[in-house]
Amino acid sequence: MRNIIEIITTGEEILSGITQDTNFSWLCDSIYNYGLKVNYHQCVGDNLEHLINSLELASSRSNIVIFTGGLGPTDDDLTRLAASKFFNAKLIQNKKIEEKIKNIFKKRKRKYSNINRRQSFFPEGSKIIDNPFGTADGFLIKKKNTSFYFFPGVPKELKIMIEKSLFKNFYKLIKSSKNFMKSEMLKVYGLPESEVAEMINGISSANTELGYRPSNFEIHLRLTSFGNTSKDAASESKRFKSRIEKRLKNFIFSDQDETLAEVVFKKLLSNKMSISFAESCTGGMISNTLTDIPGSSQVYGLGINTYSNIAKNKILNVPFKLINKYGAVSREVVKSMVKNLISLSGSDVGVAISGVAGPGGGTKDKPVGTVFVAYMINNKVITRKYFLTGARKTVKLRTTLEVFDFLRKNL
Repeated sequence: MRNIIEIITTGEEILSGITQDTNFSWLCDSIYNYGLKVNYHQCVGDNLEHLINSLELASSRSNIVIFTGGLGPTDDDLTRLAASKFFNAKLIQNKKIEEKIKNIFKKRKRKYSNINRRQSFFPEGSKIIDNPFGTADGFLIKKKNTSFYFFPGVPKELKIMIEKSLFKNFYKLIKSSKNFMKSEMLKVYGLPESEVAEMINGISSANTELGYRPSNFEIHLRLTSFGNTSKDAASESKRFKSRIEKRLKNFIFSDQDETLAEVVFKKLLSNKMSISFAESCTGGMISNTLTDIPGSSQVYGLGINTYSNIAKNKILNVPFKLINKYGAVSREVVKSMVKNLISLSGSDVGVAISGVAGPGGGTKDKPVGTVFVAYMINNKVITRKYFLTGARKTVKLRTTLEVFDFLRKNL
């Protein structure tokens, strides 16, 4: 049987948008790293009836329920009361926990009151989960085949408590359920989501789930394979992944958690090559993207922003006659830029860019989104013309991605 995991987060501040639910994203990522996945998520306000209903719904479909928030001492902290009513279990005071809370207040030189006493009450039959940092201890309680874990919403407290309780049981859960999982990511560039879906249409398996996630003009394919053993799950994943790779071929730029720029950086490093950039419409974005990578100094030579025609002439010796004849945004100008860039930098690879990022500056022949790029690799100059749609920042970003995509295919 597969483990069905559900997360319930509570708090009006989350539903109102005042507070971001960072606990949920951290939990999902951490659970995935254990070879499991979250199947359901509920976010509920501070309403007793709604909280009880959320537990009722989770109980009907999940066997692991993680509830976060609402364990404080104030009137809007209703989690323990909701749990008491749902499980039909009286709230019983734990004197040791009250003593612990009193000691925390004493250390913090704060006054202890009856309001804080509420945090020492737990549903009868529950197992207390220690909070090493605060006054809101959690608890575990089971109903039929479902385990309910209740934690405070404070991220620092939640994380350590989950790691010491729930996560300790995960491997045991996987082994007993014979439900091992292998997760893979394939990163695709150069195709829209619909075209990716069309190209891999018909590839399916009862033991592998496939998910799509567009991200900054990339398409990330998440493959989640299941098996009775870890070896079975890995074998299933390998077979499914191979079928996808045969269809998408060079549109897949990585199966690791890395960017296009990082792929290019590794190729430059492996080939012992240096690279320089002469940018215009991208305003240094390409250089910035590469130099964000630790160790980039091993491959990065020179980066210059020759934005104006004067800069192109003064720094890169592009003749004004060439600029006046063909325009700054032209194949001829970027070829001249890249040749002189290599002479100036002494790098093995050079890239020169000039374009119309918009919103103004476009013409009938060269509308907004027109970009020329010249690449000089192994003393050979290759030029490319791109037509990119979108706002100014989008044109800059897409140009940056196109440059790194070309480089990773041609280095």
